[in-house]
Amino acid sequence: MASSSLKSTPLSPSTPLASSKHLSQSQKSPLQSSSSEITSPHTPNATPSQNPTFTPARILTPDLCDILSNQIAPSDTDDPAFIPFLRCAQEQLAAYKSLLVQVQNDENAPALVQATHDSPQTNRHRKSLKQPKELVRITASSQEHVSRWREVNRRARNAYESLRCYYHLQHITDPQVRETTKVKVLRSDLKAFTELHKLGPQLVPYLQADKRIVGPIPGVEIGDIFFHRAELCLLGLHGPIQAGIGYAPGVFVEENEPIAASIVASGGYEDDRELEEDVLLYTGSGGKGRNDSHVSADQSLERGNLALERSMNYRIEVRVIRGMKLEPNSGRKLYVYDGLYRVVDCRRGNGQSGCLVYQFKLLRIQGQNQLGSKTIRIAIETKAKLAENIIPSGYVSPDISGGKEAIPVLLFNDVDKNNHPMYGPMMYEYLKSPEYPFSSKVSAMKGCQCRPTCSDKCPCKERNGGTFAYDNGILLHGRPIVYECGNGCHCAATCSNRVTQRGIRYQLEVFRSRDTHWGLRSLDPIQAGTFICEFSGDVVLRDMVKQGSEFQTVLIDPRKFPMRWHHWGNLSAVFPEWKPFESPVVEEQPEYFLDVSRRNNVACYISHSEYPNAFIQFVLYSHDDVKFPRMAVFAMENIPPLRDITLDYGCSTDLDEGDNSMEGE
Repeated sequence: MASSSLKSTPLSPSTPLASSKHLSQSQKSPLQSSSSEITSPHTPNATPSQNPTFTPARILTPDLCDILSNQIAPSDTDDPAFIPFLRCAQEQLAAYKSLLVQVQNDENAPALVQATHDSPQTNRHRKSLKQPKELVRITASSQEHVSRWREVNRRARNAYESLRCYYHLQHITDPQVRETTKVKVLRSDLKAFTELHKLGPQLVPYLQADKRIVGPIPGVEIGDIFFHRAELCLLGLHGPIQAGIGYAPGVFVEENEPIAASIVASGGYEDDRELEEDVLLYTGSGGKGRNDSHVSADQSLERGNLALERSMNYRIEVRVIRGMKLEPNSGRKLYVYDGLYRVVDCRRGNGQSGCLVYQFKLLRIQGQNQLGSKTIRIAIETKAKLAENIIPSGYVSPDISGGKEAIPVLLFNDVDKNNHPMYGPMMYEYLKSPEYPFSSKVSAMKGCQCRPTCSDKCPCKERNGGTFAYDNGILLHGRPIVYECGNGCHCAATCSNRVTQRGIRYQLEVFRSRDTHWGLRSLDPIQAGTFICEFSGDVVLRDMVKQGSEFQTVLIDPRKFPMRWHHWGNLSAVFPEWKPFESPVVEEQPEYFLDVSRRNNVACYISHSEYPNAFIQFVLYSHDDVKFPRMAVFAMENIPPLRDITLDYGCSTDLDEGDNSMEGE
């Protein structure tokens, strides 16, 4: 397998990569050598010359690719969940068109045709088909394609997180489920992965290639974080659930040799080392127990170890994921994608235990974004300094909330030197949560009588459609409105149905940005589905604005936010009978604006994005008037430390100037 056979191709779907053996026989480019992939999957490598009875239904031409692409073009009436797959199909047709042009220029190339259903070749059972012995690299031809792939991946991860919470909550609340599973502690993360993995390419299209994928995974960015290892497997970032080396077995490779595609470096072996920032010394697999870092037996050059050695020989890049402990004394790990490395050295020698171990030296490929693990370490070090009352360089204020928030809100500016106290966020009065002065229009919420925590018969649970909205602080699925327990409820302040009212739980910081002027990020990793913050400002009735008033025009309109909560927790891909939400439909629209020109809070500095990582969920707890819901910000995906938190603010209206945020103020 020569390294030249692993050329990147501009395909969004999976693209076969020919091996050196194939190339030496045909002397064609990787695209030409894999042209048989265009035929029906039931007729591998079949051509009219090889099969005299083969009758094509239609010759696949570049013009036909254009026609098919136009026919499947997404429209406004399509289901939003289906649009990414239509776009992926269009990208695949575009790739086929490009390939066909190359093949047509080759006089010796066989015709590419679509097989008929009555062909004897199509009657073969799928299980009898052999996987092509070719590695696969997936590339995106534009930033737009990257964003589309990322949206596909995010919906898969959303489904995983929602299903994991669903199984966990089902196990702890349903005695029949506990009796069926026969376990005290359910591995809901593995159960959710098992169910979603059955969908395979239906959920994530490129998973049809699975273990054969080398190089980057479309839609996965350097620095992306994962709270569960099963998520790595779900996206194809790393194959095995437990093993540290993911590789394509020899049956998938022309040379019948395993090729490593990824490793998880989490310090599982005592000989693991990080020599420099971009250099990793990774210990091979084998020779130790599952939960022991001590090697008690010699390692052999087989399976994953052999795959890494072969990757070094063929100069095939390896994806590196680092496992990092969230807390020093905690067994829970956070996984972060650090990008592509190459194995540059392989040695076998005595380890610290005296046994023979394989050690692989990996060098990070240049030109990639900063290490995700480095960013996390910077955030950890910053928090440690702040805990000791040491203000790191660039921080203007240790708390712009003035002690009003449970956790201080930092202000960071390393862009310009204007750090006057009356500059930027410091010039506004900080308001933790909105105040509703219209007592005649807003009624208090009737509380539950639960003690000390809410029971299955809690009226607040019934308001949410018969299920509680949260599981360990994670929103189970989006709803028109979430009803939390309020001041009138008798349950404790630690009740699981009190989440947003507790305030922020992450170390947030407003920061100066060259792109958005001001933005919001966190020093902590934010888990998908968790509460981040709430929008606050002076409440202004809509009819007062229509009639003209003295209020300034920096207004946030709750109606403008797209209903992205529809996507959070949508399990229709797993359970076809699943309904988007079971809580009562709310027909009334919010009847207010938030004027943030004089008083506001941390949420007002969240930047706008068409592909946001957070969404707005309406919440009620201090009153029950659906015309005045609180605008709570929840994470749409796992957000790494120091990454911008973004929202889709929707279209602008005649009632305000510019967008719906203060990022440009």
